[in-house]
Amino acid sequence: MTVKQASSVTAGAAGTAGAAGGAGRWPVPPDPGDLSRRLTARRAELGLSLSQVALRARIEPRYLAYLENFAGHPDAATLRQLAAALRTTPAALLGAGQDVPPGADHASACWTSAGVVERLSPVDCYRLLASQGVGRIAFGTASGLMVLPVNYAVTLATVVIRTGSGSLIGGHGDGPVSFETDHFDLELGQGWSVLIRGEAHRVLQPGELWNLRETCAMRPWPAGEHDLFVRIVPSRITGRRIRTQ
Repeated sequence: MTVKQASSVTAGAAGTAGAAGGAGRWPVPPDPGDLSRRLTARRAELGLSLSQVALRARIEPRYLAYLENFAGHPDAATLRQLAAALRTTPAALLGAGQDVPPGADHASACWTSAGVVERLSPVDCYRLLASQGVGRIAFGTASGLMVLPVNYAVTLATVVIRTGSGSLIGGHGDGPVSFETDHFDLELGQGWSVLIRGEAHRVLQPGELWNLRETCAMRPWPAGEHDLFVRIVPSRITGRRIRTQ
């Protein structure tokens, strides 16, 4: 999509945005779609600004802002430019293969053996952790090891989970746990994983609770009460990145 085409697309959506007070405001509330969320998440993962991605993709920043805020439908050429700027694929941005477990297809077998594994520093691990919103917590129970997917946030170099006081995680919210999150791109043959080992504790101190409610904007996916915060304090954090040669 040319700059002129992008301008015409955003003009209809922006409407009176300029009069309303600048390029970051819209005349209607944002209503992001799946593509919007993947664009935003991938940009955050790479640590790029909206302007940097727009420059790399050769599109107007205003149009990229529109795509990140509304369910837009860029043409095939624009989608390819965005994918290249974000070092991913058009299929990944559109959510292809979301129901397939990582590594389940033949493509992964082709690149894993040729991949280079790099150890991540703690700084890199925390940066990648901060870009994600879903991970897995593992802890021991009377019936054996339990691993559950969870929404999470990172604050003060700790991982915070919000759950219900009567949940399985809530019942095992004090003690040793492991936490893992990852991201893999089968098309590009690259990915990373971060593993934390540490102690979990249920947050009960009023001041700490107030701070988490104010600073951790987590909205757990499951329905029901989520009145309990569980904080994981890392004793060890390790990570690996794999990329094709």
